[in-house]
Amino acid sequence: MALFVDGPASTIDDLTDRDSGLLEVAQQNGVNLSTKLRLAMEEIRTDLELWLMKPRPTIGEIWSPTLKIEQIVVTPELRRWETMYTLALVYRDVYFTQVVDRFEAKWQGYVELANVARESFLAQGLPAVNDPIHRAAEPALVSVAGTGTGGTFYASVAWVNAAGQQGAASEVSSMTVADGNVMVVAAVNPPSNATGFLVYAGTALNALVLQTSVALPVSSTYEYIPGQITSGPGPGRGQKPEFFRPTPRTILRG
Repeated sequence: MALFVDGPASTIDDLTDRDSGLLEVAQQNGVNLSTKLRLAMEEIRTDLELWLMKPRPTIGEIWSPTLKIEQIVVTPELRRWETMYTLALVYRDVYFTQVVDRFEAKWQGYVELANVARESFLAQGLPAVNDPIHRAAEPALVSVAGTGTGGTFYASVAWVNAAGQQGAASEVSSMTVADGNVMVVAAVNPPSNATGFLVYAGTALNALVLQTSVALPVSSTYEYIPGQITSGPGPGRGQKPEFFRPTPRTILRG
């Protein structure tokens, strides 16, 4: 699972899975769904940071060290909250543009669903990891002389921390390589706690597989040989929660 701070947990596909008419409504009313996803994430981040700053329990109760927002991991409940909250933001804007009752009903309906998702997320406790490893940026690709057969190739990378935990894989980079050359993959902008990186590559965008059995040194590169490794795990989604920080009983906000 990705870290919350890696970017919006939800996607436009998540939004349209919940509301099949959303794309048409957004287009007709000039709503940028990517912007709304970002705004929803920012507002949820503010909510989460307020929880992280709440006073500790009384002496005698078990409490883990202070958490930072960077340690929070996306769970299905958090993704659902973000999805519903984004939809609420969309229909709020559309309602105030059109002043049509059905849009107000959708707005209020998604507010309720967002509140339910929020409470479900908080009830399980805040999901966190001890050593968060951020999602990698798209890898840098270059072509160098070699013995490979040319073609269009794709690659993604993921950082690894000292515990061997893998961050979320990057977006995919691609390049076309001429015959007699090979594609070289480099991970860029390593986080301070990265001890290495993994490479996923392939000849098709949806067929990337792990090319490195062990993490490569941070400053190294990897030469991709098409057909050498064609099966194995695909790009990972990041760290799983190592623990859940309990939260006090909450009350739904109207």
